[in-house]
Amino acid sequence: MASVNVTSEQINPQSLIEAARGMLPLVKAACAEANANADVLPETIAAIKKAGLFRAFQPKRWGGLELDPRDTYAIQNVFAQVCVSTAWIYGVLCVQSFMLGRMDSLAQSDVWANNPDALVCSSFMPTGRVTPVEGGYRISGRYGFSSGSSHAQWAIVGGMVPPDDARPEPQMRLFLVPMSDLEIDRVWDTFGLRATGSNDLVINNAFVPAYRTYVPDAGIMPLPASSGLPALYRLPWLYVFASSISNLGVGAARGALATFAAVTRDRQGSMGAPPARENPRFLSAIGRTRVEIDTVERQLNDNFAKLADHVARDTALPLDEALLYRGQLTSNLRKLVVLVDEMMLLLGARGIQRNGPLTQVWLDLSAARAHAGNDPTAIHAQIAGELLKV
Repeated sequence: MASVNVTSEQINPQSLIEAARGMLPLVKAACAEANANADVLPETIAAIKKAGLFRAFQPKRWGGLELDPRDTYAIQNVFAQVCVSTAWIYGVLCVQSFMLGRMDSLAQSDVWANNPDALVCSSFMPTGRVTPVEGGYRISGRYGFSSGSSHAQWAIVGGMVPPDDARPEPQMRLFLVPMSDLEIDRVWDTFGLRATGSNDLVINNAFVPAYRTYVPDAGIMPLPASSGLPALYRLPWLYVFASSISNLGVGAARGALATFAAVTRDRQGSMGAPPARENPRFLSAIGRTRVEIDTVERQLNDNFAKLADHVARDTALPLDEALLYRGQLTSNLRKLVVLVDEMMLLLGARGIQRNGPLTQVWLDLSAARAHAGNDPTAIHAQIAGELLKV
């Protein structure tokens, strides 16, 4: 089947964002059932797929959009306002297309030639066993936390290739595997992000041809023009990848703020106290959250613009700048969650109810901040190490 070409004139990012907004009643209505099922509903996935939104990072030659990441993550933030799990799944399933866009064209053909709507999940932690064989590799193992895996047709998993005579050190490699070559073990049972269905993938001695594998770089520097890749796929993969689980804090906090502001407008004071809309603590929480949402969103967009500029000019990104961007990215979600924590406390007894106005978004964000990609500890230490060098 011939590949499909999409010209830039056909792509209107704002229309895609509006399409996502049009789905919010469906997404919001499905949220409770999705959490109960520990998986986003197939109807939600089908609606997003029908609108073409999962093609955001898919190469144009396979019918994709190759969207600017700022537009892709603007779409994600629309979903995050009403369901953090849906936003998480949207971002994670989209970003696998970015990784696949760096891989061999034969691998891309396997996934999209006969099904341009095919989705890919992942589990990059190299926990499996890899055995080199003629023409490729045999892999086996259990790969955890594969969000959205029940909706995917393919998976990208990580593994360490043993050293050999030509290479004395183990080599990290990614392996593209059809879902028919693995089983999903539904072990996901959490208090937050329940509907992400981040279950385990179990693979037993699957053969992966060499062309369906990829050796990733460290992921914090843009690739040079000599890589031959389109500009989108030359962006630092780790920054693009981690943005899919960090950026959604903006939309989630925006939704939480709207809800908290609505409660504040109507809440009356008790025992002679003034109404909440006159309480300095409530007003401060609302104002600071509004400012922080804007600050984080601008920073994310500015950093992508700077990275895109390096790609366009084919210039090297200084290490200290790369580390700074990484440190900011891994810190952003936790900055916003702290403010949602504060709003939860201000809700008082209403805040501890299962169906409280902020309960679900707070649980989801509390789970999201536990992800390693939202923990800045390691990168802060690396930044400090660079500053302290003599």
